[in-house]
Amino acid sequence: MSSLFDKTERVLATISALALFTLNEFRMYQFLPHTADPAHGQVYGIWMQLMGQPGTAYLSIWDLAVRWALAAVTFGCAMWALVETLQPVPAKE
Repeated sequence: MSSLFDKTERVLATISALALFTLNEFRMYQFLPHTADPAHGQVYGIWMQLMGQPGTAYLSIWDLAVRWALAAVTFGCAMWALVETLQPVPAKE
């Protein structure tokens, strides 16, 4: 049973990446405009739902890049954790 919890860094990395992604989503929902703002480049509308309240936020190209980069990091960490967890362990003699 202790070998199951030997390498927790993969789970912690995945949880950290998910928390960072969630904090960015919260930042976008709270602080970005909910109507298009072409003067500041925030013209890319995305639909979001936070705590059951749907809304639309308008992002700039940089906000979109950060959002997709964090999504890729979260997905990469989750795949790393999955691959490492399902890796066969050599039998001890």
